[in-house]
Amino acid sequence: MKQLLTKLIIRIKKNRLILLIVLFYFVFRLINLTKLPIFNDEAIYLDWGFRETHRAGFLYYSLYDAKQPFLMWIFGVAENIFSDPLFAGRLISVCAGLLTLVGIYKLSKEFFTKEIGLIAAFLYCLTPLFSFYDRQALMESAVAAVGIWAGYFILKTLLTPKSKKFPIFLGITLGIGFFIKSSSLLFLVSGLIIFAAYSLTAKKVQLLNSLVISMTSFLVVIFFLLINPQFWETLPSNARYSLTLKELLNFPFNTWINTFIANLQIGLTFITPLVFLLSILGIAYIFWKKDKYQILFLSFFMLPLLGATLLTRIPSDRYVVSFLPFVLIPAAYLMFIIFNKQKIVGVIFTLINFSLPLPLTLLQIINPPLYLLKTLPYAPSVNSTYLDGFTSVYGINETVAYLQSLAKNKTILIGIAENTGNPESALITYFNRSTNVKVVYFAPELFPVSINNYDCIKVGAPLYFVARDEQLTGLSKFLQKIKTVETPYGKYTIGIYTLKKNCAGKTLNLNASST
Repeated sequence: MKQLLTKLIIRIKKNRLILLIVLFYFVFRLINLTKLPIFNDEAIYLDWGFRETHRAGFLYYSLYDAKQPFLMWIFGVAENIFSDPLFAGRLISVCAGLLTLVGIYKLSKEFFTKEIGLIAAFLYCLTPLFSFYDRQALMESAVAAVGIWAGYFILKTLLTPKSKKFPIFLGITLGIGFFIKSSSLLFLVSGLIIFAAYSLTAKKVQLLNSLVISMTSFLVVIFFLLINPQFWETLPSNARYSLTLKELLNFPFNTWINTFIANLQIGLTFITPLVFLLSILGIAYIFWKKDKYQILFLSFFMLPLLGATLLTRIPSDRYVVSFLPFVLIPAAYLMFIIFNKQKIVGVIFTLINFSLPLPLTLLQIINPPLYLLKTLPYAPSVNSTYLDGFTSVYGINETVAYLQSLAKNKTILIGIAENTGNPESALITYFNRSTNVKVVYFAPELFPVSINNYDCIKVGAPLYFVARDEQLTGLSKFLQKIKTVETPYGKYTIGIYTLKKNCAGKTLNLNASST
């Protein structure tokens, strides 16, 4: 026992700097983690995650919208552990971001130096783009972690072609990535190209064995996804977000130019100008230096970034963030070179690079709405959805609090339309484990008879209907508004209604069913 403790202390001392960076990471990611209210897509994924892990026959429920369920399963398990479902989901993304940070450090240490790894890892903690998505219950942080570790495992496979464990880890990592989100397939395509190119140029035919092992591992991981008919039925609907083959063959240069310019703007704003420019210069310097393995490292990550740029239908920081963490390594590489040549200048330059992203990341943590407003011109396709319309994060907390006050000493029903997103999915998510609040779909198409010939509706418990704006799904003559929740950044409102009291006439009596 004493010997084990001594070894542990030695390892901690040896790795104390990266451990301090990890501690710093958790401080930056966990403070005010739920201060920004639940976003539309977070509500959807947390709702689906709970259904998939708590209801028989719902394991692949999210596939109806062409969303692979693996990360949602983890969200669902986390929701069972923590009372706040938003904290549970966002904590999973924080953990995924930690995997990215450690992967960046390992990649840098393996193919550059330990010092470059420390600089790149610390930059990752500070960078606004990565901080924002590490603090959201979305898929982007997890896909980024998959990409970084896939890069590490493929490079280790190329360096040690006789190894069996690295190609297995590579296949498992890529399989998990595809089980999370289809866009991670870009890393698989990049890996295949790198494998083929390196095998031919280095004349290492034995790498074909590694390729077979990796692909077998990949297929084993996604086997149950591939045999699910709903996966194949809904897969084409991803064309909502990416260009189809037919569109690509028409060479949509205007779309590509717009996406390229938008991605540059995203890099300059959310990775910050100096760090992003250093990244570009660092990439150019690595190619000029012609170090074989460093070029392989860059190629593996640049191919998916290029793919994301060419395939994206509408440019967005959300669609590109998973493919950008690697750029911190060439930036750290140049910073380290400058430090080695001129110690004092290097220290000052490094401090400047660390301090520039800090204000924006702190603003994101301390005052999320102000952060969204200040950066809105540079990320309009994402920030606007957080601020206005039914996807907005605002109004949800107030609605939940009001309904909780109504249910304080009694059992109530919350009726919602058959919509996916806010406020409906958020209400389901927040009241999933409630003992006295039950969320039910309440829409005419679900009733056993037509409501046209009825004047009143009654159910077995107090019912409050919650609607986005005035969307009452044909129930207006049966409802009366008791509260309007306004949002501060647009005209969108959430309405809360009850069934009309003292209603006279033909009455439809209903037994509400669960969601």
